[in-house]
Amino acid sequence: MSRLARRTALVMVAAVLAAVAGCAADSAPPPASGPSTAVVPTLTASPGATLPPVGINCRTEATKGRPIRLTNGAGLSIAAVDLGTGASAVVLAHQSDGSLCEWLPYGESLAAKGFRVLAFDFAGSGSSSMPKQKTYVDDLRTAVTYLRGQGVTRVVIMGASMGATMTVVAGAAIIPPVDGVIALSSPLSFDGVNAEKAAPSLKTPSLYIASETDGDYASYAKAIESATPVEYRELLIVSGAQHGIRLLDADVQSTLVVRTFVEQFLTQHAPPMGS
Repeated sequence: MSRLARRTALVMVAAVLAAVAGCAADSAPPPASGPSTAVVPTLTASPGATLPPVGINCRTEATKGRPIRLTNGAGLSIAAVDLGTGASAVVLAHQSDGSLCEWLPYGESLAAKGFRVLAFDFAGSGSSSMPKQKTYVDDLRTAVTYLRGQGVTRVVIMGASMGATMTVVAGAAIIPPVDGVIALSSPLSFDGVNAEKAAPSLKTPSLYIASETDGDYASYAKAIESATPVEYRELLIVSGAQHGIRLLDADVQSTLVVRTFVEQFLTQHAPPMGS
């Protein structure tokens, strides 16, 4: 794995055009260690449970991919949509008020560029099982374990807002390490899971992105980036107030730079088919 030099950027809309031309608690849970239990795709709910179809709020989009169910280390059913093919994959983690549905448009775009993509619902969200307690980090580990079991050799995990916090903590906990972490508008901590405290343990390239006027999220991104080992960290602050998944909207000018950074990062650390 190549080591990254630190790259910190403050991008205003004018700079974007020039470049184109030429969620919060404070305690840190100990990350779970070791692999989760065997991850087995299944299309049926656990005995006694009735679960909605995968992608219940976006059935048309979900069925463009391969709707599946994974079993995490707590025995919970995790809904997911598997898109594309290839040996390099991106796992997409949603926001606190969202589900895998919010990621599918961009997931389809990445799949068209040669990446395999897995968007999933955290336990307690979307079409996944309702847990007695949250299993955020294990849900991400389960997604990565599934892809590796499918022959994927490089995996980058990317999350938005709450999902970004979880990608940082999971990125520090998953063994062997993933090939990259991308965090869009990460809170310092969420629901007791603390990204800033986990960041010093990261051993993989990590890209932090936030909007300049999106509340305190630019400051959060800088704090988490500063806590990350210098050889692994990158930071991008763009103009505007887009939050989380909105940083990748196709119709906002500043997101052209965000998409460029994200896709260059993915290509460097998990090259897609044909590159």
